[in-house]
Amino acid sequence: MATSESKKAGLRAEGVRRTRSGILAAARRHLIETGYHRLSLEDVAADAGVTRVTIYRHFDSKLGLLDAVAEDLAQRSGLVAGVRDAAEVADPVAAFTAMVEWLCRFWDTDLEVFRRLISLAAVDPEAQQVTAAREHWRYEQIGMFVRRLAQADRLRPPFDARHATAVVGTVTSFPSCDEIATRLQTDLTGLHQTLLPLLSSVVRLD
Repeated sequence: MATSESKKAGLRAEGVRRTRSGILAAARRHLIETGYHRLSLEDVAADAGVTRVTIYRHFDSKLGLLDAVAEDLAQRSGLVAGVRDAAEVADPVAAFTAMVEWLCRFWDTDLEVFRRLISLAAVDPEAQQVTAAREHWRYEQIGMFVRRLAQADRLRPPFDARHATAVVGTVTSFPSCDEIATRLQTDLTGLHQTLLPLLSSVVRLD
């Protein structure tokens, strides 16, 4: 009996996961095609083969759906685990290098969605909340890596840890990385090879 109930629970959980994944995929498509303000939950529901009520059950609101789309990017890229692994590297220079590489890889997860999210955050206070918390986390991680470099006496004058974090955070932001990659006509995955020499004017990476 217990095995049967466990199997049913597993099937239900898999069904929920598939439904959620289908809604997120549909939301991504409509976000790119129409933008957030014209994004219709009815259209997303029809595309995903569910009802509008189902979307509300999973995500509470249109803004909640947008937040879930943003979170899905991090999940698909493995960013959190990647940055955590980089933090465990003993050498602070190698750790910092790995962190920058992971950020570039993250931005390459879904360029069109990132572009939509960033442009939307610039004009919509509610949507800005979606990116603000994640940017706060990104700067916190960068600060941690920079402080390790500071402790190893690898910050270049006149930078202290606070100023170095601000510069590294700006250089590795999505708008900066997207602009550089677009002008160089290259993908973001390998962009760290361009950014690291630039960042060496702030931190010693030799």
